[in-house]
Amino acid sequence: MSTDRETTRIVRSWLEEGATALPDRVLDTVLDQLPATRQRRAWWPARRLPLMSTPFRIALAAAAVVVVALFAINLVPRSTDVVGGVSPTPVPTAPAAIAPVPTATAASTPAPTVTAAPTPAPTPAPTLPPSGQIAPGTYRVDFMTYTLPAGWSSFQGIGASKPDGAFIDPWRGIATVYRDPCHWQTPAVSVGPTVDNLVAALVAQKRGSKVTPVDVTIDGFHGKQIDLIVPLDLKIAACDQATYKLWTDVNGGDRYNQGPGQHDLLDILDVNGQTLVIDRVFYAANKAADLAGLQAIVDSIKITP
Repeated sequence: MSTDRETTRIVRSWLEEGATALPDRVLDTVLDQLPATRQRRAWWPARRLPLMSTPFRIALAAAAVVVVALFAINLVPRSTDVVGGVSPTPVPTAPAAIAPVPTATAASTPAPTVTAAPTPAPTPAPTLPPSGQIAPGTYRVDFMTYTLPAGWSSFQGIGASKPDGAFIDPWRGIATVYRDPCHWQTPAVSVGPTVDNLVAALVAQKRGSKVTPVDVTIDGFHGKQIDLIVPLDLKIAACDQATYKLWTDVNGGDRYNQGPGQHDLLDILDVNGQTLVIDRVFYAANKAADLAGLQAIVDSIKITP
């Protein structure tokens, strides 16, 4: 079997070199092997061929070599490398599909977010000082703010006054109303929580002039306005303790008048179920400009319950 492997090696080498004619040594080897190759027995009688001439034997040997060569080629693994020949031209393959690169568009590019600058918180109004003349400006008094022009002074940190007698004074929580402001030591009348309760009690007070309520609205809060006037012929010295009193609040504070002819123009408002009274005070001697100044202060009021 070693001779067979040697023959196969020679044929393989010959084919790989691209030769078209067998070398003499190959041919001799094949011829030498022909008589020695054992034939497979068949169960039927073999036919005998007539004696062949030498040229015919050579042709037959060559054909056998070709058959052996073809058989060897099928057994030998094929290599992708080509030696001594022209490399086969590779069949072009279709290129893989390339995903398109997305292009930036105006729609895909987010617009820059503009952040609004925070609105600064307003500076809170200063509290009205306890006393003394005050600079023009807006001041806080308990549950409200108002703007005062020049020439005004603070009264106990709750009201403001002018030398000509003009005065503005807010009240909250009036508890009792005196039936007779001059003789206030008699029992007072307790008032209910509504605007109408307070207005009715004040209208019923003993006084020399008729009181007529009118509707009023301040800073969006509604109520009634009444004008209480101290009688011109009143002798305050003849009143109890020489004092003319109108009411008492829940904290025990009294509202009393200074003299005949004094006006208490009251704006009585309902502020979320509570009664708020804004009292602007003036005299008959006050000029129209003084009254207009008081009205401007009232118009500036902002209620913060």
